[in-house]
Amino acid sequence: MTRIRVLPEHLVNKIAAGEVVERPAAAVKELVENALDAEAGTVTVELRDGGAARIAVADDGWGMTGAEAELALARHATSKIAAEEDLAAIATLGFRGEALPAICAVSRFAIVTSPRPGGEGVRLAGEAGRVTQRLPVPASGGTSIEVSDLFFNTPARLKFLKSAPTELAASLRLLTQLALAYPGVHLRASNNGRPVLNAPAAKGLRDRVGALLGYELSERLLPVAREGHGVQIGGLAAPPTASRGGRDQIVVIVNGRPVRDTLLSQAILDAYRPLLPRDRFPVAVVTVTLPAADVDVNVHPTKAWVRFRNPRLLQEMVFAAVQDALRTPAVVGTLEAGAPGAIVPSPLESPESRAGAGPAGEEQPGLFAEPAAPWARSLFGRVLGQVQDTFVVAASDEEVFFVDQHVAHERVLFERLQAALATGPLPSQEVLLQEPLELSPPERVLLDEWRPALERLGFGLDEVGDGVVMLRAVPALLQGQAPRRLVERLLDELRPSGGKAPEVDRALSFVACRAAIKANERLATEEMERLVADLSLTETPYFCPHGRPIVSRVSLSEIRKELKRSW
Repeated sequence: MTRIRVLPEHLVNKIAAGEVVERPAAAVKELVENALDAEAGTVTVELRDGGAARIAVADDGWGMTGAEAELALARHATSKIAAEEDLAAIATLGFRGEALPAICAVSRFAIVTSPRPGGEGVRLAGEAGRVTQRLPVPASGGTSIEVSDLFFNTPARLKFLKSAPTELAASLRLLTQLALAYPGVHLRASNNGRPVLNAPAAKGLRDRVGALLGYELSERLLPVAREGHGVQIGGLAAPPTASRGGRDQIVVIVNGRPVRDTLLSQAILDAYRPLLPRDRFPVAVVTVTLPAADVDVNVHPTKAWVRFRNPRLLQEMVFAAVQDALRTPAVVGTLEAGAPGAIVPSPLESPESRAGAGPAGEEQPGLFAEPAAPWARSLFGRVLGQVQDTFVVAASDEEVFFVDQHVAHERVLFERLQAALATGPLPSQEVLLQEPLELSPPERVLLDEWRPALERLGFGLDEVGDGVVMLRAVPALLQGQAPRRLVERLLDELRPSGGKAPEVDRALSFVACRAAIKANERLATEEMERLVADLSLTETPYFCPHGRPIVSRVSLSEIRKELKRSW
């Protein structure tokens, strides 16, 4: 008997599903792309539990006849290409004919469709790729596909799904990218009956960015434009002061297809780098239009990766286009002192002026306005001074210590906040001047997920409209900070990172980091001694809550040995 055998059809479909549909967001993406390929003017997405329990996508596109719907459930059956030559110039989002049968192979599904303008349609329903119901039904034109119990017959894949808010955020990220690529299409989505995204048909990209990310941000965006060698670069890029803590809002669209291309994303980052620190990322939507024959989209089953005929040319053109946008006088004028990327010299403040006056000249407590610390033997010996207004130098009989003052104070505040939180919610301070904050759909989901923990920490957030929140109160330690920048940094900190830190500890780390003294701050001798004493009393004095080392030590015995000192 031969050891080589042909796999059964249901197993082939499950293997394909493992490549194409790794999570609910992938199924949402594939179904919405089919709707866009059908020239839909309105696409509606309904999710339950982030898509794990139910996904329903309805459109007003071409629709299908009953025979076409049956054929669409077969692998490699597609209306997008007809001959081998078509693979060299693909102009549609889908073309492989794998997505729909792969999704249906791992779910319970129902399809209702009829050709435009409507009339008699067909309803196909079944599970695990098998059609068990065929009914003629009246339909208004277009297609509606409902997928429920995703991965019900593949428990190994089911156990790898994340929490419902995490899966919802992943779906919204992909939907946001598709909405940016097709501003003329009305795209809306809901989760558990609650609207989470609404992007009405827009005249252009700027209006679509406003609907998704906020109109205040869209008004500040800089036009990106460059043309040559048969390639057209367009889009919008935000000034450096509107930076983010993650790459989620860097969107690259090639011939109407949102893609993940390392070279083009890096070109955008390189154009920003002189103006942004390494841990900040821009907001940019860059579109690339080139002949279909110069880009190969048949690289991966998910169609998210592409290959270019002239990648170096595209990289240089994207870099130059974004850099030209950032060289305008408006960008230089928007840089603010203290903002990421701002190159503004600021004189060092004296300890007296820093401790005694606030931003508006008002009196405020000193840096270490706390009860006297209990006496204890310092782990780091006697304080000698400060280096570069950043490192506190201390020495014992055996070692010399360099203590990073920011992360040291962060550790002290973190443990102090932990202890205070164990007795009840942290004290908060009402914000004097409240301002509305427009959030993107993924950010709204993230904020809803964290709201109980944030309220315990002293944050007060009120919803005042569709996607608009108002920061009403902040933890007392953070009073005086700009509310908008505070919320932006908070959302960056709370994004899923794969770490294992408890949720409350991650939020506490953010509060402690923002309230701690910063590098390049001159401290009085008494302040340095108090900081080192407080650090010695913490449970983890050698690492900050984010895992960064606090202390660097040099052995005096090694120094004696190197200097050949025998006593």
